[in-house]
Amino acid sequence: MSFYASTARAYRLSRGQIDFNKFADFLTGNIAVSALGVGLPERILRAADYSPFVQDDWRVSSRLTVNLGLRYELDLPPYDTRGRIFTFDPALYRPRLDGDINSPPIGGFVQAGNVIPQYDMPDVPNVSKRVLKSIDPNNFGPRVGFAYSPFHSDRIIVRSGYGVFYSRTSTWYIGQTQSLAPGYAIFRNPSISTNHPPLSDPFFPAPSEDQFPKFVPGAVVGNPAFDRNARTPYFHQYNLSIQYAVGRNLLLEAAYVGTRGLNLFRIVGINQARLATPEHPILNDVIGKFITDNTPGNAQQRAPYQGLSTTNFGMIQSTAQSTYNSMQMSSSKRFSRGSQFLASYTYSKSIDNTAASTASTNGSEQVFGQGNQLESRFNRGPSEFDQRHRFVLSYLWELPFKASPGWSWWRRLLSDWQLSGIVVVTSGLPIDVVDSRAGSLYGLQNNGAGVARARPNFVSGVDPYRDIPPGYYFNPFAFARPIVQSGQPIPSSGGTAAADAAGTDIGNVTDIGNVGRNILRKPPQTNVDFSIFKRFRVGETKKLEFRTEFYNLFNTVNLGKPVSDLGGVPPSGIDSTSGRIIDPGDFGRIHSVSNSARLVQLAVKLNF
Repeated sequence: MSFYASTARAYRLSRGQIDFNKFADFLTGNIAVSALGVGLPERILRAADYSPFVQDDWRVSSRLTVNLGLRYELDLPPYDTRGRIFTFDPALYRPRLDGDINSPPIGGFVQAGNVIPQYDMPDVPNVSKRVLKSIDPNNFGPRVGFAYSPFHSDRIIVRSGYGVFYSRTSTWYIGQTQSLAPGYAIFRNPSISTNHPPLSDPFFPAPSEDQFPKFVPGAVVGNPAFDRNARTPYFHQYNLSIQYAVGRNLLLEAAYVGTRGLNLFRIVGINQARLATPEHPILNDVIGKFITDNTPGNAQQRAPYQGLSTTNFGMIQSTAQSTYNSMQMSSSKRFSRGSQFLASYTYSKSIDNTAASTASTNGSEQVFGQGNQLESRFNRGPSEFDQRHRFVLSYLWELPFKASPGWSWWRRLLSDWQLSGIVVVTSGLPIDVVDSRAGSLYGLQNNGAGVARARPNFVSGVDPYRDIPPGYYFNPFAFARPIVQSGQPIPSSGGTAAADAAGTDIGNVTDIGNVGRNILRKPPQTNVDFSIFKRFRVGETKKLEFRTEFYNLFNTVNLGKPVSDLGGVPPSGIDSTSGRIIDPGDFGRIHSVSNSARLVQLAVKLNF
């Protein structure tokens, strides 16, 4: 049995941000956006794990060995020693009845049950000190594997294994809620406003840190909360491999390796506006009104939780999933006759329904998904880190020129050199084409100033990889903003709801032709590193080593990610009726590289 306790301190002091649209605005003090955050700066966290396990290797015969094991994981959720953990529980939501849709609701927020009197808010319910409802007491992880040699020569070995592995949830989800009310308050000026604040006084007045926790009028309640029903992420991992020894020094291996991830973390925008119809109106208790129409202007009123942002408020849930399947082949030669190498090739595919590359590895999700927040299958696609092809070669070669006693100095100088290097060739990572200016009918539009929450549509008959204009990586005219005119059905609703004013859809893939997640690929990547070195003997016990290293030997230019947010196109560059692009601007262009230029490094080392 293993046990550990950990302490974590997290500080987030008052912080401010001022943005300018262009350099000329900076010189004149014309502010576009200003934001200020203030609140409780510290958390002192404790966590404990209990992990008993048993394992045994059973040698069935001289050619078969079986491994059996069972591990139990009890990962207790972290808690703050002073109870400064807050979150939002939708099951406890109670709306205000005073007509104010911008102030926090009177019910829904909770605080840790061990909160000290200094931070205890009488109107906020106290729950358990860990806040989470479940501690996942049934986390049993079986493991089984075998190694089998079918022939007496032992040149061929078959191996296989399967196991269930639980991933201890870090304090990440608590850290995300440090900017959540009532422990924190964020004040933001709108990015599209005629009343820009002056540079001499750019921020809203805010209370001091010693007044928190409190709900501050005028503050934005938009940072993620965490789901109290969150579970421990876990993975099914399985593999089958065959190894073949070619002689004494060369080994060939082919393997299938797969992983299935469940209960992974992600952020879901649970306050996405619902669509209304005359047959199915939406009751807004705050303003005491039934809503039967859908316009960008009433999106906030159609949200299920009044007083919380439709754009930035999210819930950290353990509802993401992932799958990974791969064929892995390798050839390795141990050092003999002056050389060694390892060459490996992987063909793989990773799919998940979340937006961050970390989600399929350690259960951590850091950004919102795009599209319909309430339908996770519409966000299913290749993982951010999905590379279909990856080849790696590493090698070491001793040149065959060996020094002998009595040789002249110049012959000694030319002998005993060694060469080594690493070659990496990979296919491109996925590109998610998004539109941060879309989704206004759902209250998800960010006006190009925030994280994209919607996707564009495909233009019928236009291929992103054909007829590419000069200077672009993909054809930008293959995409269009999902504009819905007044009186037209909203495609993502399946035709059940209509727009009562012109707005934009979320690019939901229920409609044929709309853009899915990670549909394009970045350029492939290649890198070659090389080194040459020599050791000089100095006396009987010392050696002087001279080394020259070349990083990116051939000075290869690996192109970076193209601009893939349609929201960056100026409004004048898009037809306001069809949503088709007139002038794409930088949409589809590449402005960066993903690697450094050639670097040469010289080194001298004395070994003694």
